[in-house]
Amino acid sequence: MNTTFNPKAIRKQLGMNQQEFWSQIGVTQSGGSRYESGRSMPKPVRELLRVVHIEGIDLATLKREEIKALNYLREQQPNLLDDLIKKAAKAEA
Repeated sequence: MNTTFNPKAIRKQLGMNQQEFWSQIGVTQSGGSRYESGRSMPKPVRELLRVVHIEGIDLATLKREEIKALNYLREQQPNLLDDLIKKAAKAEA
């Protein structure tokens, strides 16, 4: 998946300054500024940006066991996973 997105636009939409935005994914403000100015972003940085700022996942809350359980559900019980996702969405609404 080669998704192209504009990190500056995402940051502005979230109402964050560069320091706040980039530090959440382990990138310095100056490094983030270069990415916002058009420098090529490495795939791991792109993925972290997607997970944290687009998907809204707090990396500090992730646990290896939970990710393993999610992957198991995705592979072995996709219908159950879909039901859980729907229930979680309704609970947030």
